Amino acid sequence: MSLRPFYRSSDDRIAIYHAPWEVVLGGGLLPVSEIALIHADPTYGNGDATRPKRNEGVRRNTAGTRRRGAENGKARTWAPLEGNDRPFDPAPLLALDRPLVTWGANHYSSRLPDSAAWIVWDKRDGTTPDDGADAELAWTNLGGTARTFRHVWRGLARASETGRPHLWPCQKPVALSRYIFEWAKLRRGELVFVPYMGSGPDIAAALGMGLRIIACDVSEEACHIAVDERIGPLFATERAAAP
Repeated sequence: MSLRPFYRSSDDRIAIYHAPWEVVLGGGLLPVSEIALIHADPTYGNGDATRPKRNEGVRRNTAGTRRRGAENGKARTWAPLEGNDRPFDPAPLLALDRPLVTWGANHYSSRLPDSAAWIVWDKRDGTTPDDGADAELAWTNLGGTARTFRHVWRGLARASETGRPHLWPCQKPVALSRYIFEWAKLRRGELVFVPYMGSGPDIAAALGMGLRIIACDVSEEACHIAVDERIGPLFATERAAAP
């Protein structure tokens, strides 16, 4: 882990750090006052073991080489998520005193202030129930009332990103990030801070809305996935569309 960016785009729209977010902010790499929104998806501290997820053939990164852990048709077992074996403490995020959306908050709601402005992500949206949760909940300090985002996201049953392999345990859709940024009324050029990046769905949503984004993750694998699977294709599309 390093305070040097794992990746920084040439136009400074994106910076990724392979480091705990507390180290990045503590190192003065980002003035907290510049953050327009913190979008957090931490480990919830529920001790839930990550489940095997099936790869769809051999994955290749933007360099054309085989992705680590991708085997033909074999289920991949994800390594346990760091921090999921202990209760999550939202106090450090709350202490930043910035607009905040944090997922899985029903697992640590007793450690959060009262808020009416929760977000309910209905992942089932009328489909048949299964062993997974019907919904996920996010706590916010953005004010207003509770809102519901309906978007099927259950294994192979997805309302978006169909036909693409799962990149990360507990992965969320780009469409959810876009909904959050729109609901928060972020304006072009504003900065989103993502303390727990995962595979980086926030990156595509932020760039599509003209936002800047700084993201952190303690997993080097997550950083590679974000660069190979999120940023590489996005910039390739931009280059293809350029006159």
